[in-house]
Amino acid sequence: MEQTATTKNRSPLIVIFTTVFIDLIGFGMIIPLVGIYGRHYGASSLQLAVLGSIYSVMQFFFSPIWGGLSDRVGRRPILLLSLLGSTLSYFLFSFSSGLTLLILSRGLAGIFAANISTAQAYIADVTSAKDRAKGMGLIGAAFGIGFTLGPPIGGISAARLGLAAPGLIAGTLCGLNLILAYFRLKESLPDSIRNENLAKPKVRARLAQLQTIQRIIRDPRLFLPVISTFIAVFAFSNLEQVFSLFIQTKFQFSTEMAADRTGWVLAWSGVLGVFIQGGLIRRLAPKYGEVKLVIAGLVIQGFAMILFSHGPSYFAFFLTAIPLAFGSGFLNPSLAALVSKRADAHEQGSVIGAKEGMSSLARILGPFCGLMSFGIDPHLPFYIGATSVLILVIFWIKIELRTPVAH
Repeated sequence: MEQTATTKNRSPLIVIFTTVFIDLIGFGMIIPLVGIYGRHYGASSLQLAVLGSIYSVMQFFFSPIWGGLSDRVGRRPILLLSLLGSTLSYFLFSFSSGLTLLILSRGLAGIFAANISTAQAYIADVTSAKDRAKGMGLIGAAFGIGFTLGPPIGGISAARLGLAAPGLIAGTLCGLNLILAYFRLKESLPDSIRNENLAKPKVRARLAQLQTIQRIIRDPRLFLPVISTFIAVFAFSNLEQVFSLFIQTKFQFSTEMAADRTGWVLAWSGVLGVFIQGGLIRRLAPKYGEVKLVIAGLVIQGFAMILFSHGPSYFAFFLTAIPLAFGSGFLNPSLAALVSKRADAHEQGSVIGAKEGMSSLARILGPFCGLMSFGIDPHLPFYIGATSVLILVIFWIKIELRTPVAH
């Protein structure tokens, strides 16, 4: 029966990959430009902090809401609504004539950033438990390709076609993605589960979020991968905001040179991510299981973060990016697969939405911690990230390897 389901669901996986991939190209185009545009409109340091965090703040509050709604009305309408909102936010970003509209556009983008959590729930619907990590690896591959292509497209279009160009291109791509998804994306949530969830008494969105969080806390098999997702994202986001500053400080590059050199390292990391999460993880997960891959990912990522901060030359970053990419490549899809496998069928959207909400909270706290600690010592953000993930290894070994549980 699983073989029939797998054959039947190849097409939905291709469609959902395409949907997330196109969306992330647009996302990757905009993210590196947010700070530059803020400075262009005269933002203060506090305003830049608001501009940089508003997306994740809104995503933190709204991702669980969209996830819960997708359990009741289906994945397809939420994905379509998310694409529509993202399209509007990109066009608003393009036509922003001041800081207020710029912040509003990023807030709107965060509100409708339901694509990833709903796409993960969609994959959980159409894959067997055995193939879950393979399916989640497609999301990682979409991330890798999107962030490989997005930043250079955004930077080149802004430099050669004007500041409005990246938003226009991203909005157009997202709009075309909306049309593609409307005609090709089928509903994945079975009618029986939708009807069961619709028959349940409606609760307020905030109460529903609280109930989902309480459900996760009470179940250690869910709590550990969810809290690990939060800590892993927090650790990695410590580095994201300071990497270009670290390169600039270490090698005394100009701003333009630091941005260019950072872009090449990120592009290389994206290529590695595509290889690992899009291909290698599909072979390793069935052989070793998600729990062992999580532990391996945490260990590799922890030591890679320390190694990454001690590159003797710029080109050394291309070498140290390899173990860092392997650590993330093992960790992220495996955690996503464990959460989806351990959540009941009727709560996939709400639980995965809560997980993505925790990721958003980590992306709020991580950059703040990273930028603050960078001012004390440029190496400190890397040490904080490494310590965070290596401590997790102890809990995974103690709870998952020494205590027999069903995976």
